[in-house]
Amino acid sequence: MNLPDEKRKLIEEKAIDEFAVWGFDNASINRIVEQAQIAKGSFYQYFEDKKDLFNHLMARISEEKLNYISPVMLNPQAHNFFTLLREMYRSGLEFARQNPKAARIGNQVYKNQEHPVHKEIFKGGKDAGKAFYDQLITLAISRGEIRSDIDREFVTHILMSLNVSTFEYYFEVIKGADFDMAAVEDDVMDTVNLFIDFIKNGISVPEKTNNNHD
Repeated sequence: MNLPDEKRKLIEEKAIDEFAVWGFDNASINRIVEQAQIAKGSFYQYFEDKKDLFNHLMARISEEKLNYISPVMLNPQAHNFFTLLREMYRSGLEFARQNPKAARIGNQVYKNQEHPVHKEIFKGGKDAGKAFYDQLITLAISRGEIRSDIDREFVTHILMSLNVSTFEYYFEVIKGADFDMAAVEDDVMDTVNLFIDFIKNGISVPEKTNNNHD
């Protein structure tokens, strides 16, 4: 981070290119320094190793995602839980559209969660996701949008699991292709709406009020 912005951004750009194409295991520091036109010895003044570089990139990608948060999400007090949930997806879609290489790296982490490096990163993202959902749920309960007797930890876990399943359904059933965040299109919101309708209304038919007092 002590590097001039132009040089730092060049190294990050070339590293993202490398990891997006080759993944963590097959990415080459030699190719990165060659493309960035820096000495290999200089690289190790900036990063301890390839894992250190990868972790740095994932942190930078997470920071960049914040630039795509919609105005709706920036003002949660003015919108209900289900609107905020929908906007979360819209923000993610816009980020993936504008940053396909970064989205592809995120997809690699998702697909290989048991990889030691990916596992560490995925856990950090999962912890952040839990905190985010818990805030939304707490706010929704306080406003009477969600039942107050629910187990917040359970609902958070379920929502995060359904979040993953929603994208799996989109790619495997709707698109019939391998899961690739970089290939998300606008029609993913149709699937998102199915997900939101499911958690909002469930699958049961509302019971009719029995007016028979006999």
